[in-house]
Amino acid sequence: MNVAYKCVVLNTKGGAGKSTVSAQIMAPFLYQLSATTPVIYEFDDENQESRHFGGSTIFSSERITVGYRDLRDEVTEIMLNDKTACIDVGANKTAKAVMEALIDSRMIYRIDLFVIPLMDGEVDAQSAYEVYKAFKDAYPELKIVFALGRTNQARDLYCQFDMFLGDRRGIFQKAGVLEQVDAVDRSYFLVPDSDVVKYSRLFGVTIWELATNSKDVDGELKAAIQNGLESSAIKLLSFKRGLKNDCDLYLQNAIIPAFEVLTNKINEKKAV
Repeated sequence: MNVAYKCVVLNTKGGAGKSTVSAQIMAPFLYQLSATTPVIYEFDDENQESRHFGGSTIFSSERITVGYRDLRDEVTEIMLNDKTACIDVGANKTAKAVMEALIDSRMIYRIDLFVIPLMDGEVDAQSAYEVYKAFKDAYPELKIVFALGRTNQARDLYCQFDMFLGDRRGIFQKAGVLEQVDAVDRSYFLVPDSDVVKYSRLFGVTIWELATNSKDVDGELKAAIQNGLESSAIKLLSFKRGLKNDCDLYLQNAIIPAFEVLTNKINEKKAV
């Protein structure tokens, strides 16, 4: 019997990378973990990231209208059904409404993994901490992981995310958010900035799917050149080959390390 895992991706700050984390990291992670096709439930009245992934075969999606209503019934239904799911929550009032619904209904006890995405900057870090504190106060045993979005490999991580990781340069003389959370909750993974994020949307599938696709693009390109196909067709195949290589690198350098962090956390024994 397959286990129905339930994960939540939430930060009250807009533009924190919640939808990217849900589609590019959590969807393939849950797909492998549960051996089923997970559902991404999008609680967002403004954006619908999943519409960009119409060609994906590793997850489906449902959009939940939020408005100004009590969401406890919807949240309870999702958390208690037999589907592996990732709840992708919009920002601001939407996030607060879903937070209240999860805590008030006590469906917070059904969450297997809670992911808090953030970008660099003080507002993102502060919002991430406020979300962390609210959920940990309600459920101290909740398993939490942070996701650092649009990380730039050309910059030192501690300079880019000094508000979260802590200031090693002594500029603002202030502890980072990570130092303020419980030691058991100091797990995080990186979501590097890359063009493959954009292009995967254009092709309608996740980076993980592009990287693990067994299609021989290099062989197609070689045959196209040898058979003298039109230059436009050759250029497209050449682009796809380059994209495949970039996706392979993203898989090795970002997605697999993120999976390792998530696996370690979800397998972590709860305190007795």
